[in-house]
Amino acid sequence: MRNKVPNPNRESGFSLIELLAVVTIIAIMAAVALPNIGGYIRNYKIKGGAQQVAGEIQQARMKAITQNVNTGITFAIVDGDSYRWVSDDAQARGDNPYVGTLYDLPSGVRFVAATAAGSSAALRFSRLGAACIPASANCGTAFPVNFYAATEAARVTTGAGANYIEPFGTTWRVRLREQFTGLERTVRIEPGGRISAQQ
Repeated sequence: MRNKVPNPNRESGFSLIELLAVVTIIAIMAAVALPNIGGYIRNYKIKGGAQQVAGEIQQARMKAITQNVNTGITFAIVDGDSYRWVSDDAQARGDNPYVGTLYDLPSGVRFVAATAAGSSAALRFSRLGAACIPASANCGTAFPVNFYAATEAARVTTGAGANYIEPFGTTWRVRLREQFTGLERTVRIEPGGRISAQQ
């Protein structure tokens, strides 16, 4: 039985045609996949932004309950892409009211300005966790200061002073929009304090 002796002159590898075929297949797959990946990322950003806002509203409500507040804890939309919770009790005592971190929405996501009558930039939670619009019936006075400190003024220039929390039937809603695609998500707040973010 003879053993095959490898030919030292023969080189193994891929031919140019094989390499071009593989590169072409990869390019076609990338062309199909990239728009879908971009859409997924933008959809992920708007959903993530809505969940962040719902979480911060829930945080404000829980602080109102756990601290057994007198005047309330207010969730405030500072401008078109910034929000925080603020202690009304701290303001009433003369303490620094800016007790919550000033958060920004993900890049390219903005709050949608409300046009309905009775809209507000703030939502107050009582010691029982019930929600109401400051200065409306049975909700106390309006919050007497801006929702940001002088050191934060440079951050809150996108639609500052607009109302973003609007009445919607028996609830309130906060709408967010992804600027490139126009995708929108809504966060709803029930008068009793239940909060839900649209998926």
